[in-house]
Amino acid sequence: MEMLVYSLKVSALLIAFYLLFRSFMSRETLHRANRFLVLGSILLSFLLPFGGLMFQYVSTGKSATYAIAQPVIMLEEVIVGNPTATEFDWRMAVVVVFYLGIVVCLVRMALSIVGVVRVIAQGEHQKLSDGSTLVIVDNEQAPFSWIKYIVINRKDYDDSSREIITHEQAHIRCMHSVDVLVCDVLCCLQWYNPAMWLLRQELCALHEYEADKAVLDSGINAKQYQILLIKKAAGGKWYSIANSFNHSKLKYRITMMSRKKSSVWTLAKALYVLPIAAFAVVAFANSSCSKDSTNMKPSLSELGISQADYDKIPANATFISKDNRVFVKLKDGSYEEKEPSLMKGENADVVSTDEVFMIVEEMPKFPGGDDALRAFISENIVYPEDAKENQQEGKVYVTFIIDKEGKVGNVKLLKGTGIECLDNEAMRVISLLPQWTPGRQRGEVVNVSFNIPINFTLN
Repeated sequence: MEMLVYSLKVSALLIAFYLLFRSFMSRETLHRANRFLVLGSILLSFLLPFGGLMFQYVSTGKSATYAIAQPVIMLEEVIVGNPTATEFDWRMAVVVVFYLGIVVCLVRMALSIVGVVRVIAQGEHQKLSDGSTLVIVDNEQAPFSWIKYIVINRKDYDDSSREIITHEQAHIRCMHSVDVLVCDVLCCLQWYNPAMWLLRQELCALHEYEADKAVLDSGINAKQYQILLIKKAAGGKWYSIANSFNHSKLKYRITMMSRKKSSVWTLAKALYVLPIAAFAVVAFANSSCSKDSTNMKPSLSELGISQADYDKIPANATFISKDNRVFVKLKDGSYEEKEPSLMKGENADVVSTDEVFMIVEEMPKFPGGDDALRAFISENIVYPEDAKENQQEGKVYVTFIIDKEGKVGNVKLLKGTGIECLDNEAMRVISLLPQWTPGRQRGEVVNVSFNIPINFTLN
C-alpha cells in the first residue's frame, strides 16, 4: 500500500505539471527548453514525494534523540475471523490491479523493443558519416530512428532519403531515444494516469519539432519538406519506443514550423515549476509530520491507561510508552517514572530509560514487508471456539519488542477485550513471528518497540 500511496502523490504532481505546461508553454517555439521542462517535470514528480521526508528532518535541526521521543509505532490493523471482507478484499484488489498494470505495460514495452531490434537486424546496414547506422529494409516500414540506428524502407531511400535521414539524424544527435526510454519506464509506473501519457505525448511532439527545425536549418526547402510530411502522414507500421518520421500530429508540426520564434523571455513562464515544487515539499513534509510529530499526543490505546488519567496528560508533552509506564525529564536533567495522573500541567520531555527505541533511522523489517506480516498473522491465528460459540468479538492491542537480533520478545497485552481467550490468542500468534531484520540507530542495531491491533470479528 505504501507504494500505491507514493504513486498517487506522483500522479497529483504530474496532473498539475501537465495542466500548467499546456496553459503556459505548449505553444512556444523554444523546443529544446520545453523538452527539458517536460522531462524535468516528470522527474520532479517522482522525486518530490521523497523530498518531503528530507525537508522534515532538516527543518527540525534535531539529533537522533528526536526520533526516540515519539509515540510507539502502531502497525496496521489485522482483521481475523470472518471480517467484513469487502474492505480487505477491495484493498488487495486495488494493489493487485496496480501491480498487474505495471507488469502489462513493461511487457508491452519489452515487445516494442524486441520488434525494433528485429527490424534492425533484418535490414541492410550502411555506416553514415556522423557515426549512425542506416538500415534499409524492403517492406513498407515507416521511417524511424532508435539509439544510433536509422531505419528506412528502400522506396523512401530512393525518393527522399536526404530529408528523412537529416530528420532522423537530429533525433539521434539529441538522444531523443533515451528520453523516450526513460519516459516509457515511468509511464509503466503511472499506467493509470492520463497526465503521464499526455506528458509523454508532449515530449514526443517536442522531439519532432526539434528534428523538423534541424531539417529546415540544414537548407532543405520548407514547403518541399511539408509536402513530404503530408505524403508520409499515413505511413506504415511504427514502434512506440522509437522516433518515427510521421510520429507526431502533422497539423501541429507544420504550424510550429511557420510560427514566429518565441522570445527567450518567455522562459520566465516556466518558473511555475518552482511554486509547485515548494508546495509539494512542504505538503509532503507536513503529511509526514502529522504522523510522526513529537508534539502529537498518543492515543489512549497506545499508552494503555484509563480515560481519566489520559485526560490529565498535557497535550504539548512528548511521549513514549514502556510497559504502560511514562518517564518524565526533570529540571536537573535526570529521569523519573511517574503515574500519568501526576503529569497534569507539566510540559515534560519523555524518554525511555533503557535501550528500547520507538522510531529509529532504520526500522525493523518483517520478511516480505507489512503485507507479509499481516498475512502471517491471518494464516496462523485461530479464532477461539468458545468465542465463536458465544459470538464474542473485540480488538486486542498487543505490544512487543524486536531485539538487536531481530527476534520477537516481551510480548504483552497493551489493551485487551476482557475476553481472555481472544487476548491470549492474539499474544500467542505475535510470539510466533519469525525473525525480523533488526532496526538500526546511528549504524548500531537496537531494540525497537511496536504495537499492533488485532481485530477479532464475526459475521
